[in-house]
Amino acid sequence: MKHLHKLNNKGFTLIEVMLVLSIVIIISSISLLELRPLHESKKMDQFLEQLQNDIFLGQQFAISHSEGTTLYFSSSGSFYRITRGNTLEEVIHRKIDPAIRIQFSTLGYQTVFTSNGNIQRSGEIRFKYKESTYLVTFLLGKGRFYVTEK
Repeated sequence: MKHLHKLNNKGFTLIEVMLVLSIVIIISSISLLELRPLHESKKMDQFLEQLQNDIFLGQQFAISHSEGTTLYFSSSGSFYRITRGNTLEEVIHRKIDPAIRIQFSTLGYQTVFTSNGNIQRSGEIRFKYKESTYLVTFLLGKGRFYVTEK
């Protein structure tokens, strides 16, 4: 009986593996280059969404604890915070990206939410990021506010 040995050709050559890896690296590097502008374009959207959520939280805190809260923007524009009542006890403290600039207008540096969640004084504050300007307007009554792009 003759014993035949078959060759097992189920593997890949080194050249085939290198070719596939180089294609994968090229495709992944192209996709990574495209993510940077996407991150930059979403930076202001994320900031405004976080600010809105923090304002809602400050209003809810005022209502649930039956005491006012104060939303304070630093004069340097590097952070904002929400404090409890007349104390300096911070409920929230958030840093602001240096690329986002605050322009204080009718609202000033701070606004106060009363114990029922309403705002004490209406006004607006502007945020600039690159060429875009966003306006946050606070209305009297029921603590409502809205954000518009100018």
